[in-house]
Formats: sequence, C-alpha cells, structure tokens
Amino acid sequence: MGTTIAAVLLRLYFVLKLSVIAGDSLVYGEIAKSILNHHIFGLERSSGWQPTMVRLPAYPFFLAFTFLIFGQDHYFGAMLFQLVFDVLTCFLIADIARRVFSERAARSAFILAAFCPFLISYVSTPLTECLEIFFITAAIDCAVIALDTRLMRWWALCGAASAGAILLRPDGGLILGCIGLPLALLYLREPARRRELLTAVVLLSAISLSPLVPWAIRNWRVFHKFQPLVNVHAADPGEYVPLGWSRWIKTWLIDYAGVEDIGFPVPGERIDVGDVPDRAYTSQEQRALVHSLFDQYNAKYEMTPELDRQFGALADENIRIHPIRHYLLLPVARTLDMWFRPRTEMLPINVHFWEIVRDPHDSLCAIALALLNLGYVTAAVAAAWVLRNRIRYLSLLLTYPIVRSIFLATTGASEDRYTIECFPFVLVLTAGFIFWYQTRTQKHTAVSIPEHNNAGA
Repeated sequence: MGTTIAAVLLRLYFVLKLSVIAGDSLVYGEIAKSILNHHIFGLERSSGWQPTMVRLPAYPFFLAFTFLIFGQDHYFGAMLFQLVFDVLTCFLIADIARRVFSERAARSAFILAAFCPFLISYVSTPLTECLEIFFITAAIDCAVIALDTRLMRWWALCGAASAGAILLRPDGGLILGCIGLPLALLYLREPARRRELLTAVVLLSAISLSPLVPWAIRNWRVFHKFQPLVNVHAADPGEYVPLGWSRWIKTWLIDYAGVEDIGFPVPGERIDVGDVPDRAYTSQEQRALVHSLFDQYNAKYEMTPELDRQFGALADENIRIHPIRHYLLLPVARTLDMWFRPRTEMLPINVHFWEIVRDPHDSLCAIALALLNLGYVTAAVAAAWVLRNRIRYLSLLLTYPIVRSIFLATTGASEDRYTIECFPFVLVLTAGFIFWYQTRTQKHTAVSIPEHNNAGA
C-alpha cells in the first residue's frame, strides 16, 4: 500500500510541477473540441471546421470526455486520468512478472514501474503514450493468463486491449502481430493445442480489428478513401506535405536533438543552419546550397513546393552517394539513439545533454537518466540470456521490443517516445534478472554455510 501511495504522489507531483503540453496535444485537443462543439471529428481550417483523419479516434474522444468533466482546454483532468491508468499499468507489469517468474519478482517489477521516471513523464503529458502503454501491457497480461488457463475469455479480453492500443496509435497494431508470432511458434511446437490456438488467433484478431471497421467506413464516406488507420504522413487527402524536405532530413538525422532543432520548427519558425551536422553535406557546393535554401525558408518561414523540390534533389544526391549509410547505418543509429537516449523529451531538461559547460545541471541530470535507462535495458537483455531456458513465455516478452525496433528503423523516426511502449517488457525482464540474481546468491550462501561449519568443526 505504501508503494502505491508513493507512486500516486510522485505522479501527481509530475502533473502539478512538470507537465508539458506538446504540439500534438493541441491537435488532439482541437479535435476533441470539434467533437464537443460541432459534433464532427475535425480540425479548424480557413474554411471553418472540417472533418479530418490525421489522428485515430480514441485519444481525441478520451480528451473530449475529460473536457466535458473539467472544462475545455483543461488538460489537467486528462493527466489525472492518465495517472490512474499508469498506476494500473504498474499492477499489470507486476502481474506479468508474478506469472512468468515469482511473487518476489512481482514485487520488484511493481517497484521498478512505480518509480520509473520514463513512464511517469508521460503521465504529465496529454499524449497517447500513457494509455497506449496501459493497453499493450493489459494485452500481454491477458495473453499470459490465456496461455496458462486455456480459457477463451482471456483471449477476448486480450483482443479488447489490443483494440484499445490500435485505436490510439496506428503502430498499435504491432501488439497484435507480436502476440500472434509466439502463438504461431506454439502452434508448431504443441500439436495437441492447435485447435485451441487457432480459435484463439481468430477470436483475438476479430475483436482487435473490428473497431476499425466503423472508422474505415467513416473515412470512405467522408473522404472517399479506404483508410482503416492513419496514412504514413498523418495528413488529410490533398493536404500539402513537404516530402522532399522530410527525405533530406532523414539522410543525416540520428538523434532527437536534430528533430527539435530542425524538424519541428518547419513550417512557421526560424531554423539555424548551424544546427545541421557536417554529415548532411557531401561537398562544399552542397553546403553552400543548403545555406541558401535555409535563408530562403527563413525569409518567410514557409516550405514552398520549390524549396521542397530542391531539398528532395539534395536527398536523392545524398542517397546516391551514401546508399549504405542511408538504408542501413542511419536507421540502426536512430534506433539505438531512441533506445539509449536520456529520455528527457517530456522533461524540462535541455536535449543537448552533451553541452556540459553550457548547461551543467541539465547535462548531469540527463547523463544520470541515461545511465538509469542503460541499467534497465542491460538488465533486461541479461535476463533474456541467463533465463532463456527457464522463461516459459520468453518469446511473448521479446517479440514486441524486437519487432518494434525493426519497424522504427524503417520509418525514419528518432523520438525516444517511440520506444517507451517497450518499457513494460523491459521492466518485467529487469525484475526477472533481479529474481535470478537473488536466487543465485541465496543458493551460493546456502552451500557456503555448511562448508564453513564443517571447517570450524
């Protein structure tokens, strides 16, 4: 009980003192207000409120519900609800650890989750991550219970949780595939359970995907487009997207600082060419051209089609000169960065954590968080190795982090929040490593005590 109260108070402190209203939060909030005030799932355009499909429906409706209770534009209410969901996530993480390892591991898992600053930082931010993590964890917990009990109702609940994850984020569907893959392996290894597992897959898939049917029908009726999720650019049909600019950024981008310095400000804000790293250029002529293009953009803060075309040409040139770097090295580097950054994206800490002389306080805080993150991930990897023959559901715990990492490598993403959904798995495995270490230590102690007594005799 004391740990739970401390977990609630810590999250409440983050909500009251460290809350962040991100740009995406305002987009979700605008759609929520459109639902409440105009009864359409839309955004305000120059021609008035218009339907949109730039976001999936779950989080805007969640915000609309909280706005209805606490008042419009009052994100504090949403964060309070997220606090409850996050504490429930801690219990789910503990339950998975209990079923996979032991009661002792469950206690460790709960403590790890209750005081994990990386999970807590998303409680105080009106974004999908907190709810997404809850539904992913619930889906895995239900899958573990279903495999143990062989009761179809748990697969139905697993499907409902997966549906929640899918309706929050377009990449939420990964959880469905990452539960399906271990089931396929089990189907091959245990012929006696094949009928049960096949029924489970059908039930899980049907319940998980069925909520997308009305969403796809709505998009077809409104936009005449078959779009059961959100398109890759998160844009409405006909909306201008500077694809050339985006492709050019991906030819050099590795860390999140580059997104915040160069990616997010466009359009509408000034960008500094000094923030572009040297690896972005293949020649002095190209450097001069990029400087010129930045000057043209900064004159009006607008990424015009002509500017976008020229950045696209630069991207083509960079890819032609460095194909291995673009298609292999940079995606791997971005994925590693998303895993091992200090995870300060939603904290009031300078993202340029290497600038120790300029900002020693933020740099030291960021380095401490990076070491903590490294400890979590290292312990999880160690657990997967030392317990590889003892974890009944190891594939269920490893598939999602691995598949998600591969998926992220193909998207060009570099925000560390895209790997936070993997942390329930990391925390369960970390608790497993602690359990293994404690058990091993106790065995050594038990063996050494009689030897010591015999020597004394």
